[in-house]
Amino acid sequence: MNLDGITLHCITNELVSILQGGAISKIYQLDQRSLYFRIFNETGIHHLIITLDDAPRLYISNRVPPTPDVPTGLCMFLRKYYENGRIASIKQLHLDRLIDIDVDILDVSGKLVTRKIHVELMGKYSNVIFTEDGIIIEALIKTAKGKMAVRTIAPKTPYEFPPNFMRMDPFEFSPSEIKEMLDMNDDEPLSKWMLKRFNGMSTLVLNELSYRTDIDTSQSVASLTDQEKTCWAQSIYEFGTELKGIEGAYVYTVGAKEVIFPLELKSLAAYPRRHFTRIGEYLSDYQLTHHILNGEHIELQKKVSKLIEKQKRKIKRIAQEMKETSKMDTYKLYGDLLMIYAYEKHDHEEQVTLRNLLSPEQEPVTIALNPAYSMTDNANRYYKRYTKMRNRIQKSGELHKENEDYLNYLYSLEYALENASTKAEIADIKAEMHAMGLIKSSSKDKLRREFSQDILTVIIDGLEIWIGRNNRQNDFLTFKKAHPYDLWFHVKNRPGSHVILACHHAKPSNRQLEAAAELAAYYSKGRNDGKVEVDCTLVRNVKKPSHGAPGFVVFEGQDTYNVTPKKWESTE
Repeated sequence: MNLDGITLHCITNELVSILQGGAISKIYQLDQRSLYFRIFNETGIHHLIITLDDAPRLYISNRVPPTPDVPTGLCMFLRKYYENGRIASIKQLHLDRLIDIDVDILDVSGKLVTRKIHVELMGKYSNVIFTEDGIIIEALIKTAKGKMAVRTIAPKTPYEFPPNFMRMDPFEFSPSEIKEMLDMNDDEPLSKWMLKRFNGMSTLVLNELSYRTDIDTSQSVASLTDQEKTCWAQSIYEFGTELKGIEGAYVYTVGAKEVIFPLELKSLAAYPRRHFTRIGEYLSDYQLTHHILNGEHIELQKKVSKLIEKQKRKIKRIAQEMKETSKMDTYKLYGDLLMIYAYEKHDHEEQVTLRNLLSPEQEPVTIALNPAYSMTDNANRYYKRYTKMRNRIQKSGELHKENEDYLNYLYSLEYALENASTKAEIADIKAEMHAMGLIKSSSKDKLRREFSQDILTVIIDGLEIWIGRNNRQNDFLTFKKAHPYDLWFHVKNRPGSHVILACHHAKPSNRQLEAAAELAAYYSKGRNDGKVEVDCTLVRNVKKPSHGAPGFVVFEGQDTYNVTPKKWESTE
């Protein structure tokens, strides 16, 4: 999910209506890239969260977020300089992804000063910067100007706006004014021309304008006809008119992604959509439904991704070695022929052509030689290659299987991290990775011996369905919590959750079986596929091999369902 300038405009309006005039009563740093401000006004207590995770955003949460027990140095600084301050204004700058929050507060001398919070939501360059009188006093992410940063962000340095800040608001111009700009006949593609000059012009907006006007944005501005320029300018004006006074937003499900925008989009009319009367309502639930990553979470994902790539290379190397064993019989033939013709003198030759006396056709065979060795020695070298490859064939099958199993285990970790949504679940995975020797623990780490037993449970017509969210939970469900005559479900040949239908005391209905299978498909790597195969068997038929990795099992006696992934809600 990416928030463009237009959507942020609507979010800003929501924040103003709820927070302006409120007092900051408490500040927390939730993790390396997230801040929480508790704000009190006449309407009650509000929870403002600013996060720079993989979907940078700010929103008012419906619930109090979990807070750390020990405040960070940044947190202590912000409490000193911003707590008890009053929010004087919240405004978006030039329809850009920049939001300024002005906070009025009394300094140590009793003088009223205004300190700013600059929220920059610009993908990987996102930041939260704190200033007074235009000078940076602190920042969530500090940078030095160089190859990786275009400006310095550090205390005691002047605050500079991000590059391209001074682009224009397209909705401040009349159709004739935009047409005049287009008449300059630039050679740039229309899409690039718009993005360079105007804020709020995301790819989403350009696609919508293109759909409404039937104008291809990849063509150059100079190639547009006069009529097309007029049509394009008018469409921008009408789009801006539609946005005036708009509240809430539509969330479109486009494949595996969700797209949020304040208006109904004609270009996305074919996709399912939901409407939210308040954008903050959707953003507040985003953490729970999309499992946003904190700093530690991201590092664990990077570690697993590197291990997966390393393991892929290893398997590729083993496969290449196995392919080379196809030459094994050839090397034996070379050795045999060189021994047969050992009486011939071919000293210091790099190759020799011999009649193949071991073949009915007796075809000529050219054999590479090491000139430093005799015919007999060269024969023995080929025999050694043959013996080595023969031994390798015997071991390579087992070795390939072991490495494939380990790769599948890494995929299961990747899946678990993608779906982790709480600190407890992340701690579970971290403890598992430490136990498997994949990461080292620092002296500060308190690794969990036990795991989170907050098992996801769905009740369908009176029967419970248990869903494991990581390998430790999977093992617990299958081998400790489940009854031998409960039913076990798992997506076929993919990483996914162990799903248990607790039905040993009752015969499950087709609806209950269907729900369990569809949940197993939903909580798997096949979530976004149309149809997914799911295996089902009795829990007693599921075994863990000796020395098997967490979550790894073998099973028999399964039935296979072909289902559509679906997230079921509990029914009574």
